[in-house]
Amino acid sequence: MANEELDDLTKFEAPETAHTIPKGYLVLYFGLILWGVWYLWAYSPWGSGWSQAKDLEGAPSSGFNVFWTIAFTAIPTLAAILLALAQKSRKKG
Repeated sequence: MANEELDDLTKFEAPETAHTIPKGYLVLYFGLILWGVWYLWAYSPWGSGWSQAKDLEGAPSSGFNVFWTIAFTAIPTLAAILLALAQKSRKKG
């Protein structure tokens, strides 16, 4: 049958990090929640009045939407890169 020792995951967990979450992950988690709330408000008819039809008609906000789309794609990417670099340098030190 299966090895009983391998079924107990607590034996594989480091006690000093058992109940801690890295600060970077918390920042990313809550940042994504805030971004999601903002995005839902900004691109919904009941929040800001935005609609795809208005955007396609050439409303003045068309360029503005493209800017924010690019910005909110680049910001999480930059955050992920910075978190990866911070974790990498933390392991070396």
